[in-house]
Amino acid sequence: MTAGAIRPPAGAAEVLRTEAAVGRPLPADLRAWWRLMDGIADANYPAGFPIPSHYLPLPVAGVRERFSDLSRFADQDCCGPGGAHATAAGEPSFGFCTATIPICRDLAGDVLVVDLRDGARHGCIMSWWAEEGYVETDWDGTAAMLADTADQLDDPTRTEIAEGGWLQWN
Repeated sequence: MTAGAIRPPAGAAEVLRTEAAVGRPLPADLRAWWRLMDGIADANYPAGFPIPSHYLPLPVAGVRERFSDLSRFADQDCCGPGGAHATAAGEPSFGFCTATIPICRDLAGDVLVVDLRDGARHGCIMSWWAEEGYVETDWDGTAAMLADTADQLDDPTRTEIAEGGWLQWN
């Protein structure tokens, strides 16, 4: 059921609209992921959460929508005029930084983001929780997140197929 909920590849025009909305170039590994699939529609969330441990990939149009919604609450301590940011890629902060782009969500509204701020960790994946802010992950980018997901899927102790055929992380 989980695999059947994955949408076909995102169109190039959708990706370009998303890049324009964010106002920053998107990393090649994120673009490559979207050339393979366009997330899972919100209506299909019961199909499971294919990104460990409980994240649903957003469709590219949903990325723009979530980015727009969260950007209304831009972190005033980070996000400055003209696209300047006071914190570097991978650094924790509390409010939503407009130089990050949400790519996955969970049912609580928390998101995984690609960090597009300048710095050594540019392109890394961070978690952003409304109550706690940014939390570092071990993933240096989308490709690392997908490779780790594949490794975990190969480990039978990490997942199970729940009733109804959807993927569940242990």
